Amino acid sequence: MGIPLGRYELLRRIAAGGMGEVFLARQVGMEGFEKLLVVKVLMPHLVEDREFVAMFFDEARIAARLNHPNVCQIFDLGLHEDAYYIAMEYIHGEDVVRLWKASRAKSRPVPLALAVRIAADAAAGLDYAHKAVDSSNRPLGLVHRDVSPQNILVTFDGGVKLIDFGVAKAAGRSSHTATGTLKGKYSYMSPEQAASRPIDHRSDVFALGVVLYEMATSLRLFKRDTEVSTLKAVEVCSVPRPSESNPEIDGELEAIILKALARESADRYPDAAAFRLALEDWLVQKRLPASNAHLAAFMQELYAERLASERAEGQPFTEFEGTPSAIFRRASGPRSEASGARASSAGPRAEGGAKRLLGLAGAVIAALLLGVGLAVALRPSPAPAPPPALAAPAATLTVLTRPEGARVTVDGTGQGPQSSDLVLEKDAPSPVPAAGEMVVIKLLSQPPGATVTLDDKVLGTTPLEHRHSKSEVEATFAFKLAGHRLEKRTVALTADAAIKATLPKLGGVKAPPADDLGIKTGR
Repeated sequence: MGIPLGRYELLRRIAAGGMGEVFLARQVGMEGFEKLLVVKVLMPHLVEDREFVAMFFDEARIAARLNHPNVCQIFDLGLHEDAYYIAMEYIHGEDVVRLWKASRAKSRPVPLALAVRIAADAAAGLDYAHKAVDSSNRPLGLVHRDVSPQNILVTFDGGVKLIDFGVAKAAGRSSHTATGTLKGKYSYMSPEQAASRPIDHRSDVFALGVVLYEMATSLRLFKRDTEVSTLKAVEVCSVPRPSESNPEIDGELEAIILKALARESADRYPDAAAFRLALEDWLVQKRLPASNAHLAAFMQELYAERLASERAEGQPFTEFEGTPSAIFRRASGPRSEASGARASSAGPRAEGGAKRLLGLAGAVIAALLLGVGLAVALRPSPAPAPPPALAAPAATLTVLTRPEGARVTVDGTGQGPQSSDLVLEKDAPSPVPAAGEMVVIKLLSQPPGATVTLDDKVLGTTPLEHRHSKSEVEATFAFKLAGHRLEKRTVALTADAAIKATLPKLGGVKAPPADDLGIKTGR
């Protein structure tokens, strides 16, 4: 079974970001009712941050009011123990970044007409959100502020969905952005947003114009080597004619794109509806095959192998797949022997999956043992007393693979059924360092989700924060991720620090930067 979180079972981690982790989940009900959805969980270290919690609530509260075919739907906001989460629609597809990378990898570029279709449908979702009202029929005044390729999803049945209202701006929201604080991805900001000036819905029109420009030309419009130079490029807003990079872009479409990208908001389309209508009119006039059915056919052809594999596997997610994060360990708690520390991998990744899931079960057992140790070390006792006799504890680790027959090794040694005796001894309580004697080390990796160890002890998966006693010595952290080269980073423990490891793929392929669209860099 999956890892329980409220009414849901977490099945697989999809992504991790600065605010939270995103998981594929399942809701199970009566008479065989079952529904796949996505659950976003707030990062543990942000739970005590009132601003972030308010922002998290705002995303759920605002997006829950939105019900449109081109906007991801929010179902639920909940709290399980101390884990805040949002349950939302499961979208079977890919974001525009991954779609573009897949199309180029297979030498099957996204047709210009379909790029326009994606932008037009995203504009429909934006226009609906901009004009949304509350229960009293008052305008919400919603501005997304983070329209980007990562936040536009294309489904395998040809739909387009706008996601992630986590940094959206709305009248009456409970959290507020501090003056001078920028929200969103720099290379997709409008000039007024980059300059921290007041913005309205036309800022989102500009951002969508950037997305369309990049899809149509295969060039990054404003992305530069540094954040400062990127923001400067956005503010200057010098836009080369897209037809110079793609001769298929005629004068009419070029005029549409450049109007959306006007430096002054007053010179842009007055709203997303007008931008959408201009794109739809262009498609009709050119009689191009750009319906949602055509988009579905392209997606299904591009991802034919993946879709065939999914159909062959049927329902692959019967157990939690992947490496547990701090959220999992916090939210699920120790798992009893009755439920079993069972682990299962899915599909043809049997050997790699078995290794990952052996780590999961091992982490669960380690958590149980650490829980006992902490209870012994931290429980106050008024008078010393002899420790009670402990029965010999037993633990069972069952490793399952699909298909069966995978060889399981631990530290390179083949394993069969075996048992081990564990003896727990009471140690003297360790002094708890004062707050001023601790340092906080932020651990990041690209790609995220790497397992971090210190002195062979697993600390969790990136991104995470590790607290350590202040010391003059150095600590070496190891970052490990399946399919990527092991990397180590050393840092002094004299002050708070942040370290990031870029994990190259095995075979010498370097992992791309998080903001890289995977296409050529423009001026």
